[in-house]
Amino acid sequence: MVERLQTLEAFKKAETVGLYLAIGGEVNLDPLLPICGEAGKRVAIPVFNRELEIYEMAEITASTRFTRGQYGIREPVRAPLVAMKSIDLIAVPGVAFDRRGNRLGRGGGYYDRLLDAYHGFSAAVAFDFQVLDAIPVDHHDQPVDALVTESLIFEV
Repeated sequence: MVERLQTLEAFKKAETVGLYLAIGGEVNLDPLLPICGEAGKRVAIPVFNRELEIYEMAEITASTRFTRGQYGIREPVRAPLVAMKSIDLIAVPGVAFDRRGNRLGRGGGYYDRLLDAYHGFSAAVAFDFQVLDAIPVDHHDQPVDALVTESLIFEV
């Protein structure tokens, strides 16, 4: 899926990409980190702001050190924050997706709040089995612009 994500025009044109560091069952995007670095792209990943109880995006580089953050997710140590408006494409994890771009997360609404402040291109990166005909949608749920799986790239 890393290869397929790179074929998106939005990825090719992106100067700054938002990625995630996978946890249980999510597509591992770690191979993209050096690829982005070699292509001169800035990379930002979510970091949990405990005071505000929200995720924000922070820049990482090849020399970034990591620690275990909220929910055991790897987070950079003292990385500079990146404004959502400066991210050209953001890759989004989830539990399930449908072909209308709806996303089912892990239930905390953290990514929905993060995406609510984002107006660039968003791509769900998932396994084929995670794409369903329909999933439950709430008023606060934020859809994605594209689905990228091992067998398809589907722009919504």
